[in-house]
Amino acid sequence: MQIIIGLKRLDVAKRRLAAHLAPDQRRQLMLTMLRAVASSAHQADLGPIALATSEPTGAALADELQLAVLSDGDLPWNQGLVHALGQVVPPPRTVMYLAGDLPLLTAAELAEFAAAAPPVGVCIARARDGGTNALVVTPSDAFHPLFGHPRSSEVHRDSARQLGLPCRVIDLRGLALDVDTIEDARDADVIPAQLIGRGPAPARG
Repeated sequence: MQIIIGLKRLDVAKRRLAAHLAPDQRRQLMLTMLRAVASSAHQADLGPIALATSEPTGAALADELQLAVLSDGDLPWNQGLVHALGQVVPPPRTVMYLAGDLPLLTAAELAEFAAAAPPVGVCIARARDGGTNALVVTPSDAFHPLFGHPRSSEVHRDSARQLGLPCRVIDLRGLALDVDTIEDARDADVIPAQLIGRGPAPARG
């Protein structure tokens, strides 16, 4: 199984938190979560792991995290993941697309999620807002990801069914909680309590 963790450019990371955190704080939050996800993926030992990104520091970051690095072609999210998958040689039988902002993720949950995937088809890790935080696809070219759509877990499920692919939807705590809002950050306990409810620090200069 090839695991691909997508990473957007860090200068636009977590813009929905801009009312609460300064750009440097949002960047550090994203890096902290990414390091936690990479660590859990390594511990799960499911197969090679790669970072798909156009972040200028992506190669150095991947080296730090002991990940391969794949270019996402600076394409929109889903197209970028497919572009990255196309660079894996030889093409993997199975791919897992994994979000990088899952601070509560554990290796045990990743292993459970992978084991739940059908031998052929799609397995969806549902976010608590109905989105999708991970996707397993076998064979890897049978289905393209559709992250970012409202309630994308349902969009993924319906698309798989239309293609005649078996599909399972899985709910696991660490895979369900991605951090997009200040409420998510509070529930994941990833932002110091004194910062919650406050605006970003004023710019210096």
